[in-house]
Order: sequence, then structure tokens, then C-alpha cells
Amino acid sequence: MKDVIIRNMERLLLTDAKGEREPLEPMTEWKWRRLYKTVRDYHLGPWIAEGIKAYGDDFFLQLSPTLHQEFLDLQGEKDDERLDRFLLEMERSRGLLHRMSKRSLQTYASDLINIIKNVEE
Repeated sequence: MKDVIIRNMERLLLTDAKGEREPLEPMTEWKWRRLYKTVRDYHLGPWIAEGIKAYGDDFFLQLSPTLHQEFLDLQGEKDDERLDRFLLEMERSRGLLHRMSKRSLQTYASDLINIIKNVEE
């Protein structure tokens, strides 16, 4: 089961891609700091900065001005490979690969091979 930090992070990450906006869940300053650290460690700043802007009017986006600016300062060039790697790692950590059917796993592996081929090019 995903925790609130990961659920909010996914909402912020995927805002641009899906064009949807699920409401954020309430988090403490400590949890927002953990989210910031994860984003920084995985170099996901450009997506999160866009998500922070898109969720600017969300009631539960309660960031201190300093932390808000730190998120926005993470902007940069998007690297889809990093995002794919992060999403794959999240799936792996939740054990979703163990619950996939044989057919789903084959499709998943095929998609992964295509990602690797695109990176090599």
C-alpha cells in the first residue's frame, strides 16, 4: 500500500501527463520535506515544479514559502528516462511485479526493452 507521500508525489508528477488533477492529501511539513528529498535524489524536479504550479490553488498544498521556492528551484530539463526509472522502482518496491499475470509480465518486459532501446539510441 502506498503512503501519502508517494500518492501526493505521483499526483504532482503525473499532473502534466494526464491533464487531470486529483486533490492532494494533507501532509505535515516533515512529509513535504521527505517528498522534496526524494524528488531531489531522483532528479524529478522539473515534473514536480510543474505539479506544484498546477496545484497552486489546492487547499492541501500547504508549503512554507521557503519550501515552496525550493520546489520551484528544482526546475530544469526533463529526462524521461529518469522518470521511467523512478516509476519502475516504485512498482518494484510495492511488489507489483509478483502479482502480475504471465501475459502482463511479458507486456511489461517488452515495454521495458523498448525503453532501454530508446535510451541506447
